[in-house]
Order: sequence, then C-alpha cells, then structure tokens
Amino acid sequence: MRSVLIVAGEASGDLYGAELARELKKIEPGIQLWGCGGEKMAAEGVELIYSTKEFAVLGFTEVFSRLPFFFRAFNRMKNLVNERRPSVVVPIDYPGFNLRLADHCARSGLPVAYYVSPQVWAWGRRRVKKIRRIVSRMIVTFPFEEGFYERENVPVRFAGHPLIDLAHSKNSPPEFRAAHRISEQSSIISLFPGSREHEVESLLPAMIEAVGSLREEGRSITTILGAAPTLSDDFYRSRVGDAPIQVVRGETYEILNASLFSFVASGTMTVEAACLETPMAIVYKVSPLSWIIGRFLVRVDHVGMANLLADERVVPEFLQGEANAENLARQAREWLDEPSLLEPIRRKLAAVRRGLGEGGASRRAAEAVLEVAEEAR
Repeated sequence: MRSVLIVAGEASGDLYGAELARELKKIEPGIQLWGCGGEKMAAEGVELIYSTKEFAVLGFTEVFSRLPFFFRAFNRMKNLVNERRPSVVVPIDYPGFNLRLADHCARSGLPVAYYVSPQVWAWGRRRVKKIRRIVSRMIVTFPFEEGFYERENVPVRFAGHPLIDLAHSKNSPPEFRAAHRISEQSSIISLFPGSREHEVESLLPAMIEAVGSLREEGRSITTILGAAPTLSDDFYRSRVGDAPIQVVRGETYEILNASLFSFVASGTMTVEAACLETPMAIVYKVSPLSWIIGRFLVRVDHVGMANLLADERVVPEFLQGEANAENLARQAREWLDEPSLLEPIRRKLAAVRRGLGEGGASRRAAEAVLEVAEEAR
C-alpha cells in the first residue's frame, strides 16, 4: 500500500491538498495520506501531524519569533519521514519550510512531487538550482511557470489551477441578498483581510475605517467580512467590535459573486476573486523590515497575482504605507460614483480566468504525483 506525505502550511495549501487527496483516493482507494494541513485535508482522511494554524506566519522578520517551533516541527517531520518512508513526498508551496523538508527527503532517496510552485520566478531565482536537485517533478498551476521551469531544466507538469473547478458560487447575488437580508438598493462591499491573525490585524483596521467613512457620508452600503477557516468567531468579534459589519463564514464565493467590489489581501484570494470576475483592490502590509527585504528581493512589477497573470495593473494595489483608510475610501468612492469603471475590470479578470486553463487540475496533479511514485519504484 502506497503512502503519500502532503505538507501544506497555509489555508490555500489546505484547500489544494484536500482536492489532491480526494483525487488520489479515487485513483487508488487504499492509499495512505498523512502530513500537515488544515480542516479540509483532515476531512479528506489525511492524518495530520501539524495544523496550518500552527504554521501561519507572514513576512521575513515575523518568522524569527516562531523559529523554535519551526525547528521542532522540522525535526519531527524529518524523523517521521525516516520512519515511515513515504512512496512520494508532496510539498505544497510554503517554501521556507517545504524546500528544507524536500531537500531532506531527496537526500534520503525519496521522490518529491512539488505541487504549487514557490514564486521563485519573482523573488527566489537563486533557489532554482536547489529545486533542480531535489524535485522529481514540479507540478505547476500557472501557465507561464511551465516555460520558466523548462528553461531551467526542471522536470515540470502544468496541471492547471484547482480554483477553476472550485471558485463557483452556489447562489445567485439575489439569493445571497435574500439569505442575508440585504436590500437590493444597498451596494455590497466585501472585506477579505487574509487568513493569518497578524495579517488580519494589520489590514482589517484600515478596511473598517474606510467603509465607516463611506457610511458617514450617507452611502447605502453593506459590508461583508469573509471569515477565514483558520480564525475563530471570537477573533473576528474582538476586531470588528460594534462596527455594522456582517461576518460570514463558509460562503467565500457567494460573497465575492454578490459584491460590487472587494478589498482583498494579496494572495490566493486575488485569484479566487479573478475567477469570479469580482473587481477588487489588493491590500498588502508587513513589518517595515520585511518590506525592505522584500523590495530588495522581488523582481516583478506587481504584487497581486491577478495583475501578474494579466501582465498589467488590472486592479489597484495598495501596498505598505499606501494601505491606509484614506486611500481605500477614495478608491471605493470612485467605483461607487462611477460603476461603469468596473466593467473593463471584469472583462480583464475574465481573461485572467480563461488563461488559467481548463478544469480537472486536481485530477491531473494526482496523476502526476502517482507517476512520480511509480517512476521511483
């Protein structure tokens, strides 16, 4: 019976890992799945050693305070790898931890099928040499990544993006409004400040202040905060306070589909919003030192993945010092006053979605993982 180690360190990785696990079980029902992930992977029968809640951290300097935990987790995972000897190792993005673990696995003679490429094309080209040495196959989700790895002589397979199958609303906007008692005359502005505590604490106050200023102007708006599965209701209640904001859990795509526009933390959520053609303003903020280090390392013109995929500034980005309530409120006023400005954004986001490929990405990824395991026998 084959065993697959899947290691996801973030909410998005948990989502992709769960879909991968489901497809692996369809192909090989008796397969053993274990590793690190969240509730979605656990629901698909993956035995979890660590939770994504324990792994959640953002920024270069923010990692330092968690180093003792990461050292312990890394050593424990190394020991388990040595004991269990999985048939194939599947790291999902999360390069700070996963590239080190993959290196150990490769040195131990285990095949590595890396799923969802780290953004080495943006900030870590020096890591490509290491990836070439340790990865049996890089399974990528964005079309341009295939050519990048081919040029770098890294075995690669383009699976397509799992969100093509996942990012669909179950309800129409009118149905969502009816379920949450939202008037047809009220414009829905949604907030998605991320899935990590410190990320939300950094971004949410400016978002709340921005929509608050819009309400003070007498505008008819309804604000929906999309709750991340990694954070508790109590956490959100303590941050939202008495602001008239609805916190809605488990309806990410329905919220996006019903929104006039959204304030979104940079990350996977920008791709999800693009898949639903929801106009957005991308917001990103880390510690000053992390920002300085990032600006030194990053070699791309945009931070948001939707803009990177379009190769142009389709949606605005408010980064670091610009990620303040005044700027967000000004952008919101522009869109509320001239909704026609949102139509070309929707068209360009639709083009981004089409560029992500066809459905069935998780199935193709599962097939690629098992091919790597078979080749290593």
